[in-house]
Amino acid sequence: MELRDLKAFVTLGEVLHFGQAAARQHVTQSALSKQIRRLEADLGGELFERNAGSTRLTVLGRALYADACTLVAQSEQLARSARDVLAGHAGTLRIGFGVATKLLVPAAIARFRASRPGVAIELNDLSTHHQLLALAEGRLDLGFCRLPAPKGWPVLPVVRAHFVAVLPAGYQGVAGLADLQEKPLAILRRDKAPSFHDQFVHYLAQSGLRFQDIQYVNDFAAGIATAAAGIAWTLVPSSTTIEHPDVLTLPLEEADASWIIGLIRPPGNDNPLVAPFWQTVAELADPALTGLMTTGDGAAARDTP
Repeated sequence: MELRDLKAFVTLGEVLHFGQAAARQHVTQSALSKQIRRLEADLGGELFERNAGSTRLTVLGRALYADACTLVAQSEQLARSARDVLAGHAGTLRIGFGVATKLLVPAAIARFRASRPGVAIELNDLSTHHQLLALAEGRLDLGFCRLPAPKGWPVLPVVRAHFVAVLPAGYQGVAGLADLQEKPLAILRRDKAPSFHDQFVHYLAQSGLRFQDIQYVNDFAAGIATAAAGIAWTLVPSSTTIEHPDVLTLPLEEADASWIIGLIRPPGNDNPLVAPFWQTVAELADPALTGLMTTGDGAAARDTP
């Protein structure tokens, strides 16, 4: 059974006139008759009663007409949907992000969907490590990850982040890490964000200081709560929400304490929504980072919660 034969049946069933139906279908009456006969052969019975004065649906024709209309309408909708997806006006865009872009990502999505309301967005809150795995396996289209990206992957730097020390309110007068060397330190468990933890440890090592009293927490909120309780101080990314009245904050902005988050994608992704979303993000990205890099340099990207 061919779709064009169903379309011929639906059109003829509507107008009940071979000449008019053939004109609507842009075929000759002979070709239309062949289509109807072929469909009747497939279905096992006549669909129309024909005589010199009129054309009418048979009992079988009346029984099948509504279903045929539904199938034809669905096929036409399928074609429209395909055109919309290929034109970047419909479909699904799967995006990974983390805490560092919690303000940028919603703004970009709102602007993007203002001109493409038919697009579905799937957001995945993942570390850079897990975003890279999902991107490589085709489970994400785009990711907001700590740079550098894997070699050859397109990159759009969007925001710079840095560490912030979160201190118990009683730690008055602390001017730098040296003043915290004897204080208990709460750090994120490595299995939660391996590369974030590694940069954290590297930064502390670069400081030349040694911190002996170390405990581990499962997330940044737990670290902040630990500081608020006066148990230990902690380090979090600058994008972390810190609203507790019982803590102090100490931004750390030297080179070893900062990093860049970029929008990245693996080569070869054919989702037509990627390019327009990329352009939307470019309009919102930190202009000071524009032009820093366009493709990954091959180094392993670090983990960004």
